[in-house]
Parts: sequence; structure tokens; C-alpha cells
Amino acid sequence: MNLTREIQLPFENNELALNENVKSKILKSYLEIGKGNWICFKSISEGEIIKNRILAYKIGKIRNNRIGEFLLKNGILQSQFKRKYSSFESIWLLKPKTHKSSVKLFNTNNTTNKVVKSFKNSHGCLFMFESGNSIEFKPMSFEGFRSDKINVHVQEFNSKYDFVKYGVTALGNKGMLETQGMYFIEAFSNEQKVNLRPRVSYTLKIKDGKSDVPFYSFYGKENGGQLTWVENSQQKFYPESNQKNSGNSFGENNSVFIEVTDGEDGEYNSGFIEVVDTAYVENEFGESSVLLIRGNRSLEDDLVGEFSRLGWINCDRFYDAEETITMKFSIDGGDCDTPYSVYIIFKDINSVLPIYKVTNGTYESPKIPVGEEATLLAVQISEKSEKYKFAFQDITISNNSSIDLRSNIINKSDLDSYLRDIIF
Repeated sequence: MNLTREIQLPFENNELALNENVKSKILKSYLEIGKGNWICFKSISEGEIIKNRILAYKIGKIRNNRIGEFLLKNGILQSQFKRKYSSFESIWLLKPKTHKSSVKLFNTNNTTNKVVKSFKNSHGCLFMFESGNSIEFKPMSFEGFRSDKINVHVQEFNSKYDFVKYGVTALGNKGMLETQGMYFIEAFSNEQKVNLRPRVSYTLKIKDGKSDVPFYSFYGKENGGQLTWVENSQQKFYPESNQKNSGNSFGENNSVFIEVTDGEDGEYNSGFIEVVDTAYVENEFGESSVLLIRGNRSLEDDLVGEFSRLGWINCDRFYDAEETITMKFSIDGGDCDTPYSVYIIFKDINSVLPIYKVTNGTYESPKIPVGEEATLLAVQISEKSEKYKFAFQDITISNNSSIDLRSNIINKSDLDSYLRDIIF
């Protein structure tokens, strides 16, 4: 074992209970040690041993029992700590080499952001979203016959509010991402899931997409409710103006008028496209309503990318920064019996990252860029209660910050309005 630190806990006058100083010392020391290292907590002082060795031994056993209970209460696994003996018993605690994200996908049953379309496989389909972004499937994109009826469900996550509300965050397998839109796509035929045909791709167009730096197609991997994004470096997004003209394209200086309603097929009219199609949005009660989108857009403002798989997709790039750090912080002093979902929301970067849980009340960020303005946001959700714990704080990311978020109790029904007020 690699003993990196030995901590004498500040018990006083043969006391058996863990006072606030002892609890704070345990949590702070554990948060500070390096990953994969051990920490040894000594619960008996030299003075207590000198005064009464036998009594000190008995007191130490009781204190260590209570330290173990405290660690379990704060979300530390039994397998992470053990008792070791020399002259007296002490608690040895291991910090894992990796921590799990505090954030999981949730609200997945909320379908207010879901668009559903039905079409013949031989026809293909265009999805338009309220953001102005679009997804297009070409004819015969899906497995099956030309006459098969295909039902495609698409959920768009386009704002930082969406990312927090649904737990859809921008952490890639190689670090922090800047995103221009996340989507979850499923396709069905005869109530069975279907996939794309081999070597078939579909397009995602980002309205007014950022193109001064390269963006790529990313695919999401979900594991235990946690989402990680993986880049496909062969599928790079490009400006719409670079796309080869086809029978359905205009020159780069033309603009497009788009309207999605319930009606007939699209048609050209004096340099404008009027797209008339059927699209439905499900509300939280499962009821469908027609989606209507109007807007003016220039082709050269669009960013276009291709995808060859369904499921979770994303227009992303790994965010490069000259200097990055890992921030550690606590909530309500760190002593907590229920974990939080914790996010860092960047103000000037379209990115929301999940924060790693160290204990139920102490947390650690992935590597994040120094100097950026951000908001730390934590919410403790209980399925059995109409009350949530909620905490947030605006920060400037730096090496010198020591942060302890303070929570408040809010009504479950008020969470949405709090998120809309805080996230922008």
C-alpha cells in the first residue's frame, strides 16, 4: 500500500461522537488526496494513550465504528476502507482511480421535445426543428422494402437548459466538448426497431452554425444512464456553401423560406422553398400536435454533417484550452447522506459538463479551461418527495477558488422556472 497521508483526527476529552471538526477533517482530507492513494485516519491521540492505554484502545474501537458509519452515510463504499492494526486500530481509506459522473439521463419519459414522422421508405423525410436545424433521410435509407411505412422519432437537445433538464452533457471520451446540437433518433417499422441500410448516411444541418473551427460527427454511448461522446474523425461538418449543387439546391447567396405545416409536398417558388409536410410533437400527456416553423435562412449560414448510425448523435468538437485545471468543491460543508446531480454550465461556450461524485457532498470536475465564466448547479432529486434541494453559484474558473455551495429547499414544481432563470 502507498500511504500518502496520515491524519490525526481532532477528538477531544475522550469523546466518542464525531464532532463537526472531525467530520470536516475526514471529508476535506479525502477530497484532497490523489486518486488511487490511501489515507490513514488515527482516532487516538498520544496523550490519550499515555493517560490510559486500555481505555484508549476501547475508545478507538468505538470511534472507528462511527467513522465507518459516517463514510458509508456519505456514499463511500465498504470496499474502499478497512481497519488495520499496529499497536492501535486505525481506518485506512482508498480513493478510487476514477470517479463516476454525478449526472445521469433523466426525464426521458418527457416527450415534449420529441418530433414523430411517418413516411414510406421510398420517399425519405425531412425533419425541421424549432431551433432551425434540420435532419434529412434520403429515400430508401432504412432496412426493408420500398413500400414499408417508417416511423422516426427524434428528440432535439439544443440549449443548455435542455442539457441540464435531460442530463445530456458534453463530455467526450477525450475531454470537454463544445456542441452545436444533440439528438436522439429511433426508427420503427411494424412496431419493430429498424436500422439504416448499410453504407447509408443522413444529414444534419445546423442553422447559423459556427464554422471558424472544425466540428465533427459524434456518437453517444450510454452506460448506466451516463452518456459519453466519441468522435468520428472521418465525418467532418462543412459549410452549406461548400456542398455540391443538386436539383434541390440554390446558390450560396440565395435565402430559403421554410414552413412546416400539415399539407402537401414541397415546391419551389421564386427562389424560395416552401416545405409542406406533416410533423407531430408529443406533449407530456402523449398527445400529438402539428409542428409549425417559420424562418428565413441563408444557405451559407448552415453547417452540414453526415451520420451513419441512429441513436445518440452530436455536432461537436473537443474544446482546446491553453490551461486546464480540475476543481474540487463541496455542498453544505460536504456532509450529506444523499448525492446531487451536479453540472458546470459555461457562459461563453455552448457546453454543460457533468461533475464527478467523490462523496455525496464533495465533487470534482473533469479538466476545465482556466479563466472561463461558469455556473455550478446542483440539484438533489427525490422521487418520493415534492421538495428538492437546489444550489448554484457563478464562478470564474481558477486555481485559487475554494467553493462550498449552499443549498435551499424548493418545490418540485418550481425547478423548471429556476433552471430557466439561471441557465443562459
